[in-house]
Amino acid sequence: MKREIFISKNEKDYQFIENDNLFICQRLREIDKSYRIVYNLKKEQFEVHCLSQPNDSYAFSIPYKELDERTISYALKTRCQNMDKLIEEIDKHNEELYNQMVKQQTDKIKEALC
Repeated sequence: MKREIFISKNEKDYQFIENDNLFICQRLREIDKSYRIVYNLKKEQFEVHCLSQPNDSYAFSIPYKELDERTISYALKTRCQNMDKLIEEIDKHNEELYNQMVKQQTDKIKEALC
């Protein structure tokens, strides 16, 4: 079978996933017809490749050990159409972390002065 995925690295390091028991491959293609899943044997992780991308088909690594509903949720969340919402979530999270850090430092200074 001819591989449609352009991988800039060595193809022997990848296992092409065409079917799975939870139909994740098919469900990803419902999100984007150009999505394909491979298993990176060197990194021991799943990756999604997008055939419509120029130069290199790599889109993202799946941060889970198995293909399941979380993969679909992650793919939807990381789509470029959702970029503004994702950036907003990241900014909010960073602001919360910053506020926690400031509070911790303020508490330490208060303890040291009292």
